[in-house]
Amino acid sequence: PLDAQQAYVGKLLLPYAERLSESPDPAVELPFALFDAQKAFMNDIVNAAAGEVAGEGKIALLGGIQINTPEGDDDYFLPIEFEIRDNKGKVVKKL
Repeated sequence: PLDAQQAYVGKLLLPYAERLSESPDPAVELPFALFDAQKAFMNDIVNAAAGEVAGEGKIALLGGIQINTPEGDDDYFLPIEFEIRDNKGKVVKKL
């Protein structure tokens, strides 16, 4: 059966194919490539919609990698980026 979400993720990763194939450990590199793909996608969204934030409002973006573990163990979140942007999409502060 066709999984639309999986197909979309695969399409997002196409520009990272060479990076993944040249990695000494593609399984480790994959979540980082996916993070970069999703970051670019999120930047497009924020840049297109930042002007909708009223007044001097700000946008907070937190991005990272969810690390799933075996059942019974706690999952982890690896934060990679945390930034504040203004309503023009410009980075005001990296935290």
